[in-house]
Amino acid sequence: MSDAIISIQGVTKRFGEVTAVERVDLDIRAGEFFALLGPSGCGKTTLLRMLAGFEQPSEGRILIGGQDMTGVQPNHRPVNMVFQSYAVFPHMTVFDNVAYGLKVAHTPRGEIAPRVKEALAMVQLSGYEARKPDQLSGGQRQRVALARALVKRPKVLLLDEPLSALDAKLREAMQIELVRLQQTVGITFVIVTHDQDEALSMADRIAVMESGHVRQVASPQTLYEFPSGRFVADFIGKMNLFEGKVVAREAAGLSVEVEGLGRLELPADERAPAPGRAVGIAVRPEKVELTRSAPPEGSVARRGTVTQVAYYGDVSYVFLDLEDGPALNANVINDERAAEPHFVKGETLWAAWNPRDFLVLGE
Repeated sequence: MSDAIISIQGVTKRFGEVTAVERVDLDIRAGEFFALLGPSGCGKTTLLRMLAGFEQPSEGRILIGGQDMTGVQPNHRPVNMVFQSYAVFPHMTVFDNVAYGLKVAHTPRGEIAPRVKEALAMVQLSGYEARKPDQLSGGQRQRVALARALVKRPKVLLLDEPLSALDAKLREAMQIELVRLQQTVGITFVIVTHDQDEALSMADRIAVMESGHVRQVASPQTLYEFPSGRFVADFIGKMNLFEGKVVAREAAGLSVEVEGLGRLELPADERAPAPGRAVGIAVRPEKVELTRSAPPEGSVARRGTVTQVAYYGDVSYVFLDLEDGPALNANVINDERAAEPHFVKGETLWAAWNPRDFLVLGE
């Protein structure tokens, strides 16, 4: 990729007999916000540490800015890293925390104060220079860590679960701040997270990892609407998954026998599996519409009984047991002000969705 600032080429990392990362090929573009997403133990942090130089690949190589990083120490790489714990020095002022890296690098004294001032302005902490970390909120301490990384003007900023220590509301605010900051400074951000909402809301592209492998690299919308397989579909968002078997494949689509739903005729593309193949048939909960009257022709429609309603303010998750079929989850937007839930436990409803909203998933 001609505009790649990071090129990961056939990288494998082993710790004794354990393979943490296996044969990863990945390009990260200059100026993009890129996320490494996956469950604990999938290899995402190990991959980030190899970018930073804290670990060396067992096989393969990493290029940053076109330069092979094999054997290059962390302090000589054009990257900087923000850790999950912030790692700000408690005995230093905000100014001294941000200036620390410049002083270690023997930056001329006359350059330090203007660059610290510039970095603090970027993270909206102008006027906080004399404060100590214990006089700051969690979000402000996180911004000090960001300023300390940005003040050295790296080509790439690496972020290791940077928001996990914050409460939910502050985490959402900092997600917006990080995107604004990345767009302001224009450098490449690479973030590691296990939080799908965090990755979807911030990243230009996401690499979903499982067991040391990259399963899919795509934009947030593509990952959500067109996942490459069961793992990605299930990890990104919520999913109703049914087991099925392809009965026939025609130019117009697939005929699939689905457990609990019967024979379904579904749209398909050239990647559709051959007859006889077992497949997963899935539909997102927000694609399911619940009604008390029969839905229009053309929908996939089944009757079911409400077993639970989970209220979250703006949305309710409604769980149903379908007649002669599996359980189903539907998301209902609470777009009308009411003191009582729209649907209640024990009620019988129609659940319906468009056949085009089905995902046909291989392994």
